[in-house]
Amino acid sequence: MRFIHTADLHLDSPFLGLTAMPRSLWKRIHSSTFTAFQKIVDDAIELQVDFVLISGDIYDRDSQSIAATDFFTRQCERLNQAQIPLYLLYGNHDYQVVHGKDGLPANVYVFGNRVTTTTITLANHETVAISGFSYDQRWISEDPLIKYPPKRKTTWHIGMLHGAVQQNQDNHYAPFTISELEAKNYDYWALGHIHKHQLLVANPPIVYSGNPQGRHKNEAGQHGYYLVESQGNKLIPQFKPVAEIEWSTIKVAAMSTANLAELERFLSQKVIEAVKKTPFQLVELLITKSDQLSPAIQHLLINGDVLEHLQRQNADNNQWWIYNLLVHQSNSLPSMTDLDEDYWQQAANEVFVPAKIAELTASLARNADLASKLTTLDLQQLKRATTQLLRRED
Repeated sequence: MRFIHTADLHLDSPFLGLTAMPRSLWKRIHSSTFTAFQKIVDDAIELQVDFVLISGDIYDRDSQSIAATDFFTRQCERLNQAQIPLYLLYGNHDYQVVHGKDGLPANVYVFGNRVTTTTITLANHETVAISGFSYDQRWISEDPLIKYPPKRKTTWHIGMLHGAVQQNQDNHYAPFTISELEAKNYDYWALGHIHKHQLLVANPPIVYSGNPQGRHKNEAGQHGYYLVESQGNKLIPQFKPVAEIEWSTIKVAAMSTANLAELERFLSQKVIEAVKKTPFQLVELLITKSDQLSPAIQHLLINGDVLEHLQRQNADNNQWWIYNLLVHQSNSLPSMTDLDEDYWQQAANEVFVPAKIAELTASLARNADLASKLTTLDLQQLKRATTQLLRRED
């Protein structure tokens, strides 16, 4: 048996944290969620898998487009023409009351809002039971595992679940414990919701596939899907990268120079040395030891002039794009700001915490998804950026 496990496609999802860029590059980035899923379907057809699983969040409900819906339907039809069944459920971002297939091709099975189990018989006469459910609301705080059946008397039993491991608080996403999953004795758990691919347990596999395409800097690294194959009485998952774009942070110690052109050549060369040839890299530069630079160049780094110049120089680059530049400064705040270093550090420790950021940004959040994004900011980056603004000489 061979199948594909994916989740969190977030088709047509907006990309966050990007500055102005060439139109051709923006089109490539904007279409990358589509490209990643198309690669998954390509692989499914080429490898002649027995079926495909999608464990939730095909779309972002608040920004779901006709283009995304049409694209997904066409990819499902490609699988249909190849006689490959597709099993899907909806998660917290594309939750809905399920009424059948909603116009999807005949090969698609959509799990309803209650836990159900369906069975498929493969060409080799093995039988596979698949259990799962779709969200009918954004938050599901109850533990869903009590409603999953024990392992069926089939060759294989797979559980699909869009959820998160139970925490001490904020259990809004179908909370579960690892021991509960293991107690079902299933042969594989196909999880969705967490965007970093990972094996929670190796045997039997309990697996987050992650999202096929990272959409902001906190989703750096490789993204893709899992190809799962049977070996004897076990199912073995293998990660397959498909992301069109990768996010990366490159830390560079500044050279000692007062020449801006020399610094920019140095920074570009460091990026060239660090990035991979494929896939395309969206790069954040973190400059350290900036005290080796002249005050004038430090000012150009902080106010964004160097970033804009590097972007113009590399407008036609087909391997990487610098979307952000941060300057790490270890010295205390200058006296002209009238801020005392001790008081600043005390205030910063009180302000740059998730609860305080959530409180300060509440008035900016128009919906729950945006509120969630605001409270998952990189707080250390936010602190550094705020410090840089305080240092600016206007």
